[in-house]
Amino acid sequence: METSREQRLARNEAFFREVNESIRVAAGSHSSDGHVYAFLCECADTGCSERVSLSLAEYELVRADGKRFVIAPGHLVPAIETVVAHSGDHTVIEKLGRAGETAVELDPRADE
Repeated sequence: METSREQRLARNEAFFREVNESIRVAAGSHSSDGHVYAFLCECADTGCSERVSLSLAEYELVRADGKRFVIAPGHLVPAIETVVAHSGDHTVIEKLGRAGETAVELDPRADE
């Protein structure tokens, strides 16, 4: 089965989301006092090392939908995603079409 460009890009982003889930779990062991944490940009660029700042509550809003990711401004790939919101140093995006389907399939919270 051939992997489409959209699927490949969505898989790259899903990898960063998995790392951020580990950050969320570690941060969740502390009190939820509105502290802001540095999460990885969840963009399609596997070489990206930018960080975005979110509280756990903000991160949870993004993660409430398996098609949504948090990226640094300017990291949008319009062919597969659309902007949902901007806030400070990050942008919330939603995957479209096959990329959205792949993002939901790879959502680590889907089994929860």
